[in-house]
Amino acid sequence: MEKFTESLGNALLPLAQKLSENRYLKSISSGFSACLPVVIVGALFTLLANLNIGFYQSLITAVHLKEIFGFVPKITTDMLALYAVYSISRATAGSIDMDRQANSIGLLTLAVFLVMIPLGVTGTKDEVTVTVAAALSTSYLGAAGLFTAMIFGLAIPVLYKFFIDKKLVIRMPDSVPPQISISFQGILPSFLILLIFSLIRFGFSLISFGDINTCIYTLLKAPLSALGASPFTMIVLILMCSIMWFFGLHGGMIVMPFINMLYMPLAMENLTAYGAGGELPNIIVKSAWSGYASLGGAGGTLGLCIVMCFMARSQRYKALGKLALPSGLCGINEPITFGLPMVLNTIMLIPLVLTPVITFTLSYIMTLMGVIPVMNGMEIPLGTPVVLSGVLCGGWKLGVWQAVLVLIQVCCYFPFFKVLDNQALKEEREPAE
Repeated sequence: MEKFTESLGNALLPLAQKLSENRYLKSISSGFSACLPVVIVGALFTLLANLNIGFYQSLITAVHLKEIFGFVPKITTDMLALYAVYSISRATAGSIDMDRQANSIGLLTLAVFLVMIPLGVTGTKDEVTVTVAAALSTSYLGAAGLFTAMIFGLAIPVLYKFFIDKKLVIRMPDSVPPQISISFQGILPSFLILLIFSLIRFGFSLISFGDINTCIYTLLKAPLSALGASPFTMIVLILMCSIMWFFGLHGGMIVMPFINMLYMPLAMENLTAYGAGGELPNIIVKSAWSGYASLGGAGGTLGLCIVMCFMARSQRYKALGKLALPSGLCGINEPITFGLPMVLNTIMLIPLVLTPVITFTLSYIMTLMGVIPVMNGMEIPLGTPVVLSGVLCGGWKLGVWQAVLVLIQVCCYFPFFKVLDNQALKEEREPAE
């Protein structure tokens, strides 16, 4: 086992180190993290407006609460790309040493994003086609525009820095306050960037796609959606996360940019469909990570907390179990990861890697069979207790299913933990003997 883990570490650690240090992946992750309040609040209002309980729906409809609850999602989750392009751009600016200009760069990126959306909306009213020339279509302000938001959020700050480094700036006298000088410094780069992308927009208007958003969405949606829809993609990410934690690296930080990139658009599609009362299109969304695979934290360790708390014979693990269980119920497992520890613990490697794969795979199969509902796409805030997170993501059936998954975790971890527990019990008894 030691030779195997050493070989595994030599093969994966360099790759993991590069991924964890990649500024662009970190920018995507940081940008989406900054958007979490908007996403969560929008999802909560969607849930309040569409909670599928007969008397509740009748009540909120009668007092116009359903209409009131519907206001917020339209400008939060339905326009997530606007918030994402700004926050990702700000994060990218910080990663390339443009902290002082981060706010200006974020606003510039938002302006570029809006410039690339053609004006004019056509609709039908009373069987008459009506075109509003000055209207801005919202089609790509939500989930459909997230791919474009990520690309622009990474590209525009780099292009802005290129112009700054080439001294294509307006220089102000030294007597001018620094903040004003920085603002004037960004005028020429902003003008050039907006000019470039205006030309690009015009170029796209001459081809079949019509605009860059349609092009990016068409070209990227199919392969990325297929990748995200495959359970094997999620399984690979789960395995990578668990193995990284085994070697003491923060697996969640390494894989989260990929999870955001692949599953956030799918989650927003489900949430939009849920709000509209339609069929949920995606079986796997971002919430599947914390709601199925990582109950109790990375490695699905809530079951291990329960085993330690109620089945341990050694005083060491009994005390650790009591300490770790409350935080484990809320998805925080640092006491287990570093207290057991899970890091470089060859006895616990197998359940650490396989338990989350088993719980996710079973959940995927049960969803396909229709036993449990498809997740509605709501983001699960860190700290949300198990069962409650399932209820929020799909109703009481998912809450019950999470309880079943915890029992499965208990079964997975129990035989391996008993080896550790027996060793600890022997060590505790030796001084007395």
